[in-house]
Amino acid sequence: MVTVRDILNRARWRDHGLDALSVHVLHRGAPGDRREIRGRFIAGIRGGGIDVAPESECVGAAFVPYHRFLAITGADGAELWSKERGMPVTAVPVVEPVEPEPAELAHAHDVVLRRDGDVLVIDGSVGEGGGQMLRTSLTLSLATGTPFVLERIRAGRAKPGLLRQHLTAVNAAAKLSGATVEGAVLGSTRLVFRPGPVRGGDHDLDIGSAGSVGLVLQTIALPLLRADRPSRITIRGGTHALWAPAFPFLAQAWLPLVRRAGAKIGLALDRVGFHPAGGGAVTLTIEPSALAPLHVGEGGLVDELVLRAISAGLPATVGTRELDAARALLVDHRIDAAASLVDATGKGNAMWLVTRDETTGVANVFTGIGEPGMPAEKVGQDVAKAFLAWHASGASVEGHLADQLMLPIVLAGAGSFTCSELTLHATTNIAVIEAFTGKRIRTHDLGDGRVRVSL
Repeated sequence: MVTVRDILNRARWRDHGLDALSVHVLHRGAPGDRREIRGRFIAGIRGGGIDVAPESECVGAAFVPYHRFLAITGADGAELWSKERGMPVTAVPVVEPVEPEPAELAHAHDVVLRRDGDVLVIDGSVGEGGGQMLRTSLTLSLATGTPFVLERIRAGRAKPGLLRQHLTAVNAAAKLSGATVEGAVLGSTRLVFRPGPVRGGDHDLDIGSAGSVGLVLQTIALPLLRADRPSRITIRGGTHALWAPAFPFLAQAWLPLVRRAGAKIGLALDRVGFHPAGGGAVTLTIEPSALAPLHVGEGGLVDELVLRAISAGLPATVGTRELDAARALLVDHRIDAAASLVDATGKGNAMWLVTRDETTGVANVFTGIGEPGMPAEKVGQDVAKAFLAWHASGASVEGHLADQLMLPIVLAGAGSFTCSELTLHATTNIAVIEAFTGKRIRTHDLGDGRVRVSL
C-alpha cells in the first residue's frame, strides 16, 4: 500500500512529474478556505507534509501538513486521492510509469588514497585537481568532524601547492574550530587537518591579495550554521575575480537558495575589490540554523533580464560598451541595464546578468570580468552567450550554481535540481562528498541537454 507521500515522491522523480499534479488544501486550516497548490510549487516533501515555495499562490505558506490535504488531482483533473470521498491515504492506487528511468551517469574520480584510522587521505591531484577539493574537504571536515590529509595539492597546476586564498580558507577553518593543522604554509602540497567543534563569534579574515573572498566565504558559511552562537565574519580580498564566484553571484543566486533551505545567512558588500589590487571586503552574518531538503523545481518563464556593469579607474564607456554588446545578442528579452563607476583600491571592471524564473523564483547569474587587453565588447558577448546557452537547455540552474548547491543538499540530507552541464568541479565535488559522508549524489542524463542531480 502506498501513501500520499509516495504519490508525491514518485512524481518528483519523474521529469516534470510534479508539474502534472495539483494539491487541494485547507488554507491555514480555516474551514471553507480552500487553496490549490500546483505541483511545480512543491519545493520539498517531508514525512509530515510539503514545503511550498514562497512564490506560489499559497501566499505565506512555507509548510503544509498532510492533514490539511483535501485532494490530489492529475493534469486532466482526475482525482488520484480524495479525503472528502473517504478514500484512505494508505489505499491510494498509483500507476507505475512505463517509461524507462533516465540513464545514470558514472563519475570515475577515485579521490581516496587510503584511510589511516579515523583520518581520510585524499589525493588532491585527481579530477579538477585544484582548490575546490581543498575547500570541499574543509567544509565537510568541519561539518562532520572528520579529520583528513590532502596530498599532492594542486600538483598539476602551474604553481602547485597552497596559494594565499587557500591558506586563508585553511586558517579560517582552523580558527573557527580550534583545529590542529600541519602543512599550512605557502606552496605546501600536503595538509593535515583535525577539526574541533565549530565555534561562532566575530572574526576578520584578510586574504592579503586579490584572492577570492567568495571561495573563502563558501568554505566556512555552511559549517557555521552548526556553531554554538551567531557569527559575523568580514573577509578582505577580491570580490569580483576571475575563476571564482563574484559577489553578485553569491548574493543573488547562491544566497537565496541556501536561505530557502533554512540557512539564516546574510551578506553585505562593504567595498569592491578587483584583481590585482584586491582591497575589497564582504561581511557574512550567520545565525545557527538547520538545513531542510532543497528541491529546485522546473520553470522556464524568464522574467526581465538585469544587466549591470561596474568599473573603477577606467573610462565610463567600458561598462556601456559591455552592456551594448550583450543587448545586441539578447533582442528577444526585456532588459534593465545600467553601468556605474565604483570606488576601489585599483583599476578593474566586472559585468553580470541576472535572470529570475517567474515560476520558481530561482535566479541564475552570469558574470564576466574585464582583463587588460580584452575588448569590452567580448566581455558583454561572453556573458550573453553563456545565458543563452543555459536558457536553451531548459535546466533549472546553470553549471556553476550546480557546483555550489551540492554541499547544502548533502548537509540537509536530501535535494534535487537539473543543470545544463556537469563541470569537472561538479564531478570532483561528488567524489569528495561521497568520501566524507558516504552519501551518494546521483546524476541522470535526461536526454534533452539537461542533467538531473539528486541525493
